[in-house]
Amino acid sequence: MYETVRVGQTGGLLWITLNRPKVMNAFNLAQWRDLKAALDDAAADDEVRVVAIRGEGGNFSAGYDLTAALGGDLAAPLPNAFRDYADVGNDTCWAVWNLKKPVISVIRGYCLGGAFELAMACDFAYADTTAQLGEPEILLSDAPPFLISPWVMGMRQAKHILLSGELVSAEKAFAYGILNQLCEPDDLEGTVTRMAKRLMGFAPETWHQNKNAVNRSYEIMGFQSCVEMGKEAFVTANVTPNPVKTEFLERFNRDGFSAAIKWVHSLFAS
Repeated sequence: MYETVRVGQTGGLLWITLNRPKVMNAFNLAQWRDLKAALDDAAADDEVRVVAIRGEGGNFSAGYDLTAALGGDLAAPLPNAFRDYADVGNDTCWAVWNLKKPVISVIRGYCLGGAFELAMACDFAYADTTAQLGEPEILLSDAPPFLISPWVMGMRQAKHILLSGELVSAEKAFAYGILNQLCEPDDLEGTVTRMAKRLMGFAPETWHQNKNAVNRSYEIMGFQSCVEMGKEAFVTANVTPNPVKTEFLERFNRDGFSAAIKWVHSLFAS
């Protein structure tokens, strides 16, 4: 049914697995759309009581697939192209936010960029000790299009994530309030399953009203406007030339993505 995600149901728990392990489940537009379709299908299926999102192959997701994007959809730095591109991922994050059923992100390994934003849009975030999280696209003079970090953690923590580009360990992410629970690797999915069973004890006719009330509280405080502002910051960052981005794109086109990223990281080496 889907090209880039797998779904499987155990009782009322629907597992959605991001399934592009060769690229650490990085999101191209097809994977964003497949995930959105799977969420829409879950919303319409009364047998699904809880949704859990995980990644295949030891990583949740490395975020946006920049190799695919810069070599295709975003090859020309046009504002509307970047805006349309961001809308696909943001629409999926909003589908998680608005789903009337509980959604749990299940994080192993890398959880970066757009995938980090997706994980925070979920109602609950569980991770094991292998997890590394953050917004490393900041190093490319980029910006997160679904700007949720300031709403999940404190100012100092959000500025660390969004302004330094450093990844944080699972332990630090738990201390920052990004994660609900930190597990040993062998315990992660069992812990998520137990939480899902607890959530299934609630009447589905009313549980979503409480979720909606919590979400609306943030929306009244300006959450939706903040996300929209983040998308525009993403567009502006990508169409505003600067020496780092120019050199990165030249190296990307000449030497490939891995070499270009290695050069970027060398700028921040201590």
